[in-house]
Amino acid sequence: MKRIKYILTILLLLSVELLAKNNVATITALKGNADIKRDSSLLLASIGDKLNQKDNILTKSNSKVQIIFEDETVVSIGKNSEFSIQEYLFEDNAAPIAKFSMLKGAMRTITGQIGDIAPNRFSVSTKTATIGIRGTNFSVFVEDDGSSSAFCTYGAISVAVGGVTHIVPQGFYINVSPSGKVEIKELTPKVLKAAKEKHFD
Repeated sequence: MKRIKYILTILLLLSVELLAKNNVATITALKGNADIKRDSSLLLASIGDKLNQKDNILTKSNSKVQIIFEDETVVSIGKNSEFSIQEYLFEDNAAPIAKFSMLKGAMRTITGQIGDIAPNRFSVSTKTATIGIRGTNFSVFVEDDGSSSAFCTYGAISVAVGGVTHIVPQGFYINVSPSGKVEIKELTPKVLKAAKEKHFD
């Protein structure tokens, strides 16, 4: 009987350790109701919830979520949005990677240690573009018609569209139409305010 209890205790500790390794981020702020889509389950999100690879965060018309990843990357997700953690690894003796998808809505991010030590392994993809970083703060917006835009508020971003990479410096933004047409424009206070009001206020 003691042996069985010992084995069960070891198995429990191993499962807890394995579960902890799967955790890649924590929900640190939440306004309104949001859901975590994990496999085939839909879970109501709460502050303090741990997130895993492949989790999707879904916000509603009255909700916003802030997530902090293991490398201290901060991601804020706007209303009516779906954000996906495609691949994430930040461990000792392993090449770090952060691959996210913005399926709809809006996100803002302040990149953490992965952005400093392996910026070429940090990316956010939409239906029409893949955004890479060069040590930066940026926002991504995906509209209902399939168009997307990325605002660079610090540093620079690289945006790959149809095999062509565009560099967007601080103070500019890029629009990508559903057909892949690209426009790079100055990021004015008026444009910033309009995006904030639409997606985050």
